[in-house]
Amino acid sequence: MEINKDDVAFSSLLIKYYPNYDLDELDVVVILVSDAVLKMQKDILLTCDILSTYMKAKEDDIDASLTKLMSKDIITIEKGHNSSLHSSLDKFKDKLFEDFVKDLILKRSVPKNREDNIYNYIEQLIGRTLSPIERDIVTNWLRSGAKEDMIKEACQRSMTKFGNISFKGADKIILELERSESRKKVGVSTVDEETKKNQEVRDILLNTDWIYHD
Repeated sequence: MEINKDDVAFSSLLIKYYPNYDLDELDVVVILVSDAVLKMQKDILLTCDILSTYMKAKEDDIDASLTKLMSKDIITIEKGHNSSLHSSLDKFKDKLFEDFVKDLILKRSVPKNREDNIYNYIEQLIGRTLSPIERDIVTNWLRSGAKEDMIKEACQRSMTKFGNISFKGADKIILELERSESRKKVGVSTVDEETKKNQEVRDILLNTDWIYHD
């Protein structure tokens, strides 16, 4: 069955992906409120005054978030059939769904035995079973293109004195290793586009079924 944008809950994808777009929790609420307002009245230009009637946050904070979202083209201004201007989230919704589909493809591309090998290695390293969240982090390293030897090196280097792994520290080390490899491949000091895309989906947790089953 082919999945399209209407089969997936926008709010669920937003909550799942918002850190990858450098958004905070207030931005998420502004987006959700904006979406609700636009559903009630499509041909409207969103302003701080309009959104503040539905929110308890300070108007200055709402205004700052709205400005930020517009600068990122998350909320855009479009021209209607009668040449009137209105706010829209359509482009961002398309982008969000596109990223979701890409992650589904990445999820299917990682062999199960490869995941198990890394899980087993890390569990032996720390002497305990990984938690579900920790397993998701490791899986996302693999799905984002990190090699097994990179993950092993990062885990070894990020061990704490208590025998645990600093997963945040390991994530940074993996990114450093990816950048180093990219420099060797392209002969320059910048990270290639594929590595950048991989980093954007680093923290996505794909352990939840987001598809409607009505």
